[in-house]
Amino acid sequence: MSLVVNEYSDIVNESLSTPEQVAIDRIFDAVKGKRILDIGIGAGRTIGPLNEVSKNYIGVDYVQEMVDHCRQKHPDVHLEKADGRSMPQFADKSFDLIVFACNGISMVDQEGRLAILREVKRLLADGGYFLFSTCNRNDPQYNALLTLPEFQWTANPAKLLVRAARFLGETIYRAWNRARYKRHEIITPEYAIVNDRAHHYRTMLYFISLAEQRKQLAEIGFKPELAVYDLSGAEIKTDSTDGTLTFLIQN
Repeated sequence: MSLVVNEYSDIVNESLSTPEQVAIDRIFDAVKGKRILDIGIGAGRTIGPLNEVSKNYIGVDYVQEMVDHCRQKHPDVHLEKADGRSMPQFADKSFDLIVFACNGISMVDQEGRLAILREVKRLLADGGYFLFSTCNRNDPQYNALLTLPEFQWTANPAKLLVRAARFLGETIYRAWNRARYKRHEIITPEYAIVNDRAHHYRTMLYFISLAEQRKQLAEIGFKPELAVYDLSGAEIKTDSTDGTLTFLIQN
């Protein structure tokens, strides 16, 4: 598991994504100093920025090694292991802002996703906000057969040989993962769980369209969203082709 922690920490900088920052700016005055729950902290990208919004902050992750890693970087911040599908340690209406960033809600199955949404609804105070991102089924790449790794050309023969060997090795590794995980894919009219290209096709991710996500949220009992943002931070009304959609919901 330490390899996974290292992999995430190597690619993570503490900052909010553009759509996350736009959403936080929109509700900043309403949530400043209020109770924040950050689900799925991973290697800690969102801890610093959200802790600046409020010191009344709790960050949780399902993986203990991720929590331990983040505690080393943020020894004064309340961080603990928790499963977003069930968090009985927190009372009803405990938080004014709940964040589930980085498509974390797309890393569970249908039953788990609905459980997370119900738990967020339980934990949100009246008038509280839920900010989350999800994989977009309208992304042209969501069901691509195989995406090849990047290859950078060089005129240096030695470097070219090394890069070619790395490219070949990563391509074979991706193809092998694609073949062994594809049998686990689930395709329905409402959503799809597919073997995604992230981490060399070592992940299964949940994809949903904008319309179906709105329907799903309404069935849980959420009000219509305040906003949906694409990766540029622009507010959208109809589906985008970006790989990620970011929702801002008010309870």
